[in-house]
Amino acid sequence: MRKRDSSNLVNKVIVYGLLLIAAISVLLYIYFSNEKPLYYKRTEYLLGTYVTVNIASDGVSSVELASTAFQEIERIDSKFSKDSKNMRSINTSDGNWVSVDEETFSIIEACLEVSNNTDGAFDPTVYRLVKLWGFESSNSTPSVSSNSRINEVIETVGYRNIVIDEENCRIKLLNDAMVDLSGIAKGYAVDKAIEVIKSINPGATGYIDAGGDIGIIGPKYGERPWVIGIRHPRSDRASDAIEYLKMFEGAVATSGDYERYFIEKGIRYHHLIDPKTGRPARNNTISSTVINKSAMLADAYATAAFIMGKSPGVTFLPRYGSLVLLIQDDLSIYKTPGIESYIGK
Repeated sequence: MRKRDSSNLVNKVIVYGLLLIAAISVLLYIYFSNEKPLYYKRTEYLLGTYVTVNIASDGVSSVELASTAFQEIERIDSKFSKDSKNMRSINTSDGNWVSVDEETFSIIEACLEVSNNTDGAFDPTVYRLVKLWGFESSNSTPSVSSNSRINEVIETVGYRNIVIDEENCRIKLLNDAMVDLSGIAKGYAVDKAIEVIKSINPGATGYIDAGGDIGIIGPKYGERPWVIGIRHPRSDRASDAIEYLKMFEGAVATSGDYERYFIEKGIRYHHLIDPKTGRPARNNTISSTVINKSAMLADAYATAAFIMGKSPGVTFLPRYGSLVLLIQDDLSIYKTPGIESYIGK
């Protein structure tokens, strides 16, 4: 009798032991299968700014994906910078038709669409005015320009000076106009880099930040939003935020009068030139942020929103997929309908 009881006890111990091992195994599996991915971050100087790729990937090396993203960004930078062979062929055409590849044509076409939607607040021909004010590069010295020079140069500005021939994939510039794609190229590079990453690993997560033009690769850890701070436009520290956005997908871009500026006789002159006046935009807006599915469009519409300011025109931007947040010079915040759902930490 005692042997049978002893045998039963041993069997129970074995069964309970096996159950315990099984339970521990399940817990370990759950723990490791839910382990948060490690993000790889890399920063390089491209497109005239610092570009950061922050990425996590299963199965495919995050380092390799980041390298692939930077290769694509570098390709776009080389192709669409104002001094590239591609852009020089357009800007030295002397009013003649110039055949371009489909990619170049599609970007210029997108520029014209945004220009038309914003009544010229975004204008890819504004470069000569930007140069006149000395904002064309970090090495240039900005200064107040004379009225006579502004009036002279503004004659060459206007998006309607760009004529496109879709059937033959060619463009023509009128009135000595000059095309500069810097107002849209950063966002386009972000879009294309994310497109390349997703073609290799659709499950990759992270973001790409090109000087404030941010595209979401995928939610943080696959399930959480990325919290993006909108820089306080009057703080000396770039890390200080005046508002926060929560984003699972899409893109966001910000333009501000604190990026490139100088102060003379108490007046702040910044690089965001109004194509209609030839001068830095003055409408009480000091920062504009736009959310859009496309980083390219967020980039362009953020510029337009700054030029437009808190005007009736900016209220129409949501119909083009762009949600707007404007910061005024008294630090009050204006928001178009729809952006409120993104606000918060």
